[in-house]
Amino acid sequence: MATDTTAPTTEAGPPPVSRSAWRDVYILAGMRGLSFAGDIAAETAIALQLQAQGAGSYAVMALLLAATVPPVLLSPLTGRFADRFDSRTLIVAVGGMQALICVAMTIWTSPVVLIALSALLSAGLAFTHPVFGSLPSAIVGKENVPRASSISQTWAMAGMVAAPGIAGFLIGRFGVTVPLLIDALSFAAVVAGGLLIRTRLHKGRDARAAGKDKAENGTADAPYKVTSDRFLTAVLILSGAVMAAASIINVLIVFYVRETFGASEETFGLIMSAWMLGLIPGGMLVRRVKRFSHETILIGTFLCIGVAILGTGLAPGVWWILPFYVLGGIGNGAQATVTHILLNVRVPDTHRGRAFAALGAVSNTGPALGYLIGGAILSFTTPRYGFLASGLFALAALAVFAKGVLRNTDATAPAPQLGEAAR
Repeated sequence: MATDTTAPTTEAGPPPVSRSAWRDVYILAGMRGLSFAGDIAAETAIALQLQAQGAGSYAVMALLLAATVPPVLLSPLTGRFADRFDSRTLIVAVGGMQALICVAMTIWTSPVVLIALSALLSAGLAFTHPVFGSLPSAIVGKENVPRASSISQTWAMAGMVAAPGIAGFLIGRFGVTVPLLIDALSFAAVVAGGLLIRTRLHKGRDARAAGKDKAENGTADAPYKVTSDRFLTAVLILSGAVMAAASIINVLIVFYVRETFGASEETFGLIMSAWMLGLIPGGMLVRRVKRFSHETILIGTFLCIGVAILGTGLAPGVWWILPFYVLGGIGNGAQATVTHILLNVRVPDTHRGRAFAALGAVSNTGPALGYLIGGAILSFTTPRYGFLASGLFALAALAVFAKGVLRNTDATAPAPQLGEAAR
């Protein structure tokens, strides 16, 4: 029987949770924000360092691939790690490694070494992302997941939004070394947060021992696959398609604003900020909407993104882009949050790491393909037609897969179990 993911509407609401549990939620949220901020700030610093060293476009492309490919390639491994090993051990070990990598970037500055270290930094994020995503349900229970995931996602998006600007400012004032050392401190703070969170997934060897006993008794569960749940499969495919469309326009927008409309650099910067402006309120809105199921909200978020892209392509003037970009940002932020809620609610805790690793792989594959397609589009058509095609593609993908998302009763994902979480 499918898990009901409709937002609670009764007066009683979700059961009360202790203050210490919500303290863990806020610590987790801060850790996610620092982790994303540190990773993106380091990538920004290295990109500027490569440019200052006279590296060409191939070096920058290699850096972008170093940031996106490891989570895709490592997703089967990272998901299994998150489902088998103590969450505190993983957070502390990986966070410490990432801090050391940032320090190493200040010592060895050749382009090849910097790109290799960037790949290692991204690999670390691939290991921690499934753990961070799996913890809210274990900390506060599935009834309180909407609020906990909204808090966690809001801080994560705040880190993503703030990191490039802060990194650029610090690099302009102090050079590359100081920002990278600050990044190292941010990862050290993640390590401290991992030690402070009392809730632990798969503490000690309990989970592995239980699995071994099941295997010896001949009662082991069938291997978990995200693709065995048609609902989650539809969500991941749709997420990848829409995120690819959003990434295509990231390549096109500078040419659309500057060349098609002849607008200034300041106008371009304002338009880019508009999408970012919508991310955080979009994530916060999800837990405020009580009338609709999370599946319906998810479809609405994809619709917002598709309409925003298509509307931008139809814009008669440059300032018409602003409201569409705010709408797209709101949809993007809400989509990220509600996807995390659904994975926490639908996937059992023993397999949740693999589900979040699959989400991480999709979240990196979609943009990578989008960047490549966006560059190719400019070689044979104008930016406006590229926007129109991307918007229509996103809406077509929504039309094809929306039924699989909304038909929640077809899904057979078991309800989350909290037995593996130790407090």
